[in-house]
Amino acid sequence: MGDIHIEELDFASAGEADQRALFDLQVAWWSSAMPARELPDLSGWVRRRLASEVGWGRPRFAVARENGRVVGYADGYLPTADNVHLVTGNVVVDPRWRGRGIGTALLRFALRQANRESAEASWIPEGSEGVRWATNRGFAVVSALTLQELVLTDPLPEVGEVPAGYRLTQWTGRAPDELLDAYVGALNSAKDQPMGDSAIELATHTRERVRLDEEGLSATGIDVWVVLATHGDEAAAVTVLHRTLSRPSVGHQRHTSVLPAHRGKGLGRLVKAHLLRQLTGIKIIETETNSTNEHMRRINHALGFTDRITTVDLSARVADLKL
Repeated sequence: MGDIHIEELDFASAGEADQRALFDLQVAWWSSAMPARELPDLSGWVRRRLASEVGWGRPRFAVARENGRVVGYADGYLPTADNVHLVTGNVVVDPRWRGRGIGTALLRFALRQANRESAEASWIPEGSEGVRWATNRGFAVVSALTLQELVLTDPLPEVGEVPAGYRLTQWTGRAPDELLDAYVGALNSAKDQPMGDSAIELATHTRERVRLDEEGLSATGIDVWVVLATHGDEAAAVTVLHRTLSRPSVGHQRHTSVLPAHRGKGLGRLVKAHLLRQLTGIKIIETETNSTNEHMRRINHALGFTDRITTVDLSARVADLKL
């Protein structure tokens, strides 16, 4: 590797040049795989990486330097609650420095620092060089996500009739106290979504965890829109959308789920169509759906979403990797 040096980087105390270098590498990697209609800005991206996600903490970075210049990095989250066996992240190397073993050295260093049993990487474009690189080192593809996009134009899709006995409620930011239990139940219903052979264990939401999540999102300038369908006091369906400071015209639809007892009534499409009418300042919605979830993909297509790219998640036992 010549004069390449690998070291851990404390992002919070890193200088502006190092933060900019990491940002530029991530944006170049991301936009080469899926050209975005709006790239993030540096200040919003930095603020997000300084925040701590409930159950996941802050991302940790290992960097590769040549003569002081950052030419690659490995980032990783070390979950503190539901996934203490796992480190999840990605390795990115400037294309001009690839083929010199830098990615493998970064991975080896980051896994040694993490000291976890399993490792997982997400958002790797299907069929890409990144997938080949990872599988050659012992990772296996465990699931695939179809990334979908909706460009908001008039007229918006029709909402349709709310079935008898059901009620739709929408809010931004903090969930109303009187709906918190129903909201928690709706979020937990997403735990039955297909995950393939992923090592990630989906979190169990509680009242306390939801409030902590809301505080963290507010502190980092993330806007949240929610539409909740209820049947009496019981949750029936939910959809949640986030918007970050770094991409203010782009919404990211995070969760959509219908509880088993209320499926077959069109509630998934209903809450998503209703959400579109609540948004302000958003021109594009991005979402990702497990590629095996044909039902949700059809709902998205009916609302006008188009498929953009398929990405894969890769997982491995650290002890089995070829490093």
